[in-house]
Amino acid sequence: MSAANDFTRRQAADWFARLLAPDVDDRDREAFERWCAESDANADAYAAVAADHEFASLLADDPVIADATRKARIEYSGRAQVSGMRRYVTLAAAALVVVAVGAGAWRVYRDAATTETLATSIGELRTITLTDGTRLVLDTNTRLDTHLGRDARELVLHEGRIDVDVARDARPFSVVSGRGVVRDIGTHFEVERHGADVAVKLIAGAVDVSLPDGGEAGKATLAPGQEARFGAQGGVVVAEAGDLADGERWTEGTLVFRERRLADLIAEVNRYSTVQLRLADPSLDDLRVSGVFHVGDQGSLLEALRVGWSIAARKASEHEIELTRE
Repeated sequence: MSAANDFTRRQAADWFARLLAPDVDDRDREAFERWCAESDANADAYAAVAADHEFASLLADDPVIADATRKARIEYSGRAQVSGMRRYVTLAAAALVVVAVGAGAWRVYRDAATTETLATSIGELRTITLTDGTRLVLDTNTRLDTHLGRDARELVLHEGRIDVDVARDARPFSVVSGRGVVRDIGTHFEVERHGADVAVKLIAGAVDVSLPDGGEAGKATLAPGQEARFGAQGGVVVAEAGDLADGERWTEGTLVFRERRLADLIAEVNRYSTVQLRLADPSLDDLRVSGVFHVGDQGSLLEALRVGWSIAARKASEHEIELTRE
């Protein structure tokens, strides 16, 4: 491609983006028409850019846009006959669709583009604000898909844990994970999944939890402070979630344990590190432990276990530390 052609293509791409912007106005549209009228090369470059983005296919099913497109083609045909300049059908079908529908086209294009996969690595915490204003905190080793469409908002959690503070919006919001669907009712909640096991903890507001294959046992509406659990089989089990303030501390990188089994503590902290702790003495499993631990500070945890519970640590391999009684 020559330098001149490349420059024209860049101009066409700039016009495509500008005409899709929500603040496009009549002056922009008139300037675009003047640019197209300057040469057939400009018109052809714009048609090619629009085709690359498959813009016409995004608009095909919208009756309002289809009507605007029809009117635009008629108006465009009349202008082309008066000016005597050659224009292609592809330009009428692509470029003038954008001119005719303006901000409406931007809405359709934006909705079609808001599907995304989000993930964190081992030991990573990540905070994200979605385009609708919903705030997500992703725990270590988490993977999910987000789908924000014109009529609905949906997250699909494949693994890990997320804290969800849902933005007010007319579109319904749901989280799909394992066998279940969590439907928001103006809410702040957590969803955690490991394998087929899923837990939903409600911080504020209300959520409906449902298992499409679970019958009456597969339905629950949570109140703040409650937690719903379900697995590969059976229904939804609802229980009190415990201290919500302590439970939320993981979003800051802090784990709080109050009289928890040591085996459970070890399983939790192992999620944040490639160096795994292992209880070499089974009698330690049910030892009750309390404390506040930072997820990235394994050394401080081992020191606390040594001082408070007389537990010794021995490096068994590059990626494993054994814990025994001193």
